Amino acid sequence: MGGGEAGCGRRIVVGIDGSAPSKAALRWAVGQATLTGAVVHVVAAWEYPALYGWFAPMTDNGFEESARRTLTAEVDEVVGADRPVEIRESLVLGHAAEVLLEAAENADLLVLGSRGRGTFARTLLGSVSVRCAVHGACPVVIVRADGTASAAPRAVAATDTTAGPGATGGSTVRTKDWQLNLHVVEDRDTTRVHAVLDADGTLLHSDAQARRNPRDEPAPAVGDEFAVGRALVDLGHQLLRAGTHGATEPAEG
Repeated sequence: MGGGEAGCGRRIVVGIDGSAPSKAALRWAVGQATLTGAVVHVVAAWEYPALYGWFAPMTDNGFEESARRTLTAEVDEVVGADRPVEIRESLVLGHAAEVLLEAAENADLLVLGSRGRGTFARTLLGSVSVRCAVHGACPVVIVRADGTASAAPRAVAATDTTAGPGATGGSTVRTKDWQLNLHVVEDRDTTRVHAVLDADGTLLHSDAQARRNPRDEPAPAVGDEFAVGRALVDLGHQLLRAGTHGATEPAEG
């Protein structure tokens, strides 16, 4: 971490989302700031449901106010009224990775929980952590729900050992960010999912659904996971077909 006192800009950014690992990340960041004299900058990202599909209508500031209450409540729950360090709170509209990367510019550390809210969100948070680790301007620390922490792996330059005579140098690792959006609708005993994968500008769509067995107790979350899983399987098949087509298509020229 860089030197300097808190007044000189020493800052730890921590992303929160209301989950248990998020709270552990905030607790860890406060402990680290106590040792180093840094300011803790708590950042929460939020988005309108309409950004995940065209089925949900754009509404007023109700979503923002709800997110703001969640942010304040989480800070109060974890840190308490007698705050041992200076804490700043920011609620930003946008994709979590982009919001956190921007907030972490010129920061000493970016601290994230190891998983997000809900079973499927846990998978997606991994992509946020990876993106922050690859593109972040500062070290990234991942904190698990039990409070243990580890540094996120960062992309490094790789030497191209297959280069022939006359090669001018090594190559670097290439990274790509593909955006996956899911819109989940629960209608009585049926869960429907519309999935959109933006693969470098190529959009793939998939629709899937799951129905509860009439003999089972209502469990919408289970239906969510079945429907989302089926949509992702279909997207996977589309990707494999596209890859096979691209690999076997005659080269132009």
